[in-house]
Amino acid sequence: MSYLQAWILSLVQGLTEFLPVSSSGHLVIVPYLLDFSKPPLFFDILVHLGTLAAVIFFLRKDLLSICTGIFHQTKAHETWLLIGKIALAILPAAAAGFLLKNQLEALFFNPGSVGWAYFGTAALLFLMMLFYKGTKTMKQLKWSDALLIGFFQSLAMVPGFSRSGFTLFGALMVGMERVEALRFSFLISIPAIIGAFVFELHGYESFPLPWSISLLALVVSALSGLLAIFILKHFLKKASLHWFGFYCLLLGIVIVNLHFAGKI
Repeated sequence: MSYLQAWILSLVQGLTEFLPVSSSGHLVIVPYLLDFSKPPLFFDILVHLGTLAAVIFFLRKDLLSICTGIFHQTKAHETWLLIGKIALAILPAAAAGFLLKNQLEALFFNPGSVGWAYFGTAALLFLMMLFYKGTKTMKQLKWSDALLIGFFQSLAMVPGFSRSGFTLFGALMVGMERVEALRFSFLISIPAIIGAFVFELHGYESFPLPWSISLLALVVSALSGLLAIFILKHFLKKASLHWFGFYCLLLGIVIVNLHFAGKI
């Protein structure tokens, strides 16, 4: 694995993990387009660690508040309610991953299906313009709201469906305020990223990379992931995520046409 390949794939993973453009879709398509060999599993583990570090840093105040709230006499009940809603929100994705593991894995080897999935992400990002006026906080989130958001996260296990885009859509649709929707979306992303990390670690076989390439992958994915979070926050505050919809629409058209032409 070359330094250039490691840099490009780490950058792609970091940026697309949190921007509403589907990291899984990009990681299926980019190696095809650039004629890269499949990176070793160890590389996937490193970039997931990098993006996990990015989201933990961004949510450090929320995570500290949850950890201290558990033991706080007046905040414990509220904190455990939030933890319960986070757990409920990740349940649909966990169930889908367990029940549909083989079907979902097959989609990663079908670039054509990724192209069609991007049309779905684009449609959701355009529809999101109807739901930007919510006022609900995480404290006011209902159990049914958390489950619906979790349902949208489970759909995003399909490569080409954006996890951040789908969960934000679900959160805004149930009436959450924009920044609150972003925070809850990222809180439930932490178990999802950890789940992907554990899944990869379970099948890990020794395939060491040079320490310099390993460090490059870790740092680039972490920094680009953090940059992507702040970019997403900016666009969400401006109620302009539909611009990413145009990108997904264009990418879907390109991928589907390349697939029909037999080039991918």
